[in-house]
Amino acid sequence: MLMNKMKITNSKVNETIKEAVGEDSLKVVEFLKDKKNISDFKIAEKTDTDIHEIRNILYRLYNQNLVSYYRKKDRQKGWYISYWTFNKKRVKDLMGIIKKQKYEKFNERLREEELNKNNFYLCPNACVRVNFDRATDFEFRCPECGNILNHQSNEKTIEFLKTEIKTLKMTNGFKI
Repeated sequence: MLMNKMKITNSKVNETIKEAVGEDSLKVVEFLKDKKNISDFKIAEKTDTDIHEIRNILYRLYNQNLVSYYRKKDRQKGWYISYWTFNKKRVKDLMGIIKKQKYEKFNERLREEELNKNNFYLCPNACVRVNFDRATDFEFRCPECGNILNHQSNEKTIEFLKTEIKTLKMTNGFKI
């Protein structure tokens, strides 16, 4: 995947982190930006968050390589303290990975929609949406609420997916 030069704004950083790790991680990232080697205890204190929640967030960020850390043993207490640093350079890579995953997911869904064109059935309560084969398995009744499934045209869904794929190809300066 080739990436053109582009400026990564704070909103793009936040959007990417929110999508990859979760919205609760934004407060930690905001605190860690432009700082190095901050202890998890200090992060918890400054963000007014429970230490266990902070560690959970930090490990989720670590799993995406958005933070790095080192451990040091506290001589007085005898336990290890982790010192964390935000890795902003990783955000650009992660943006590309997320975009590629979305692109692949939309393409897969588009193939499924086109293979079953005008062959979908929807519960009036929107419990399920199934293709013809699944609808016959359920005897055209919703497996959740028992209502009769209604035929649904999927032309708008196909157009929406094509638009999303086109947008992904053209935006953000990325190549897929």
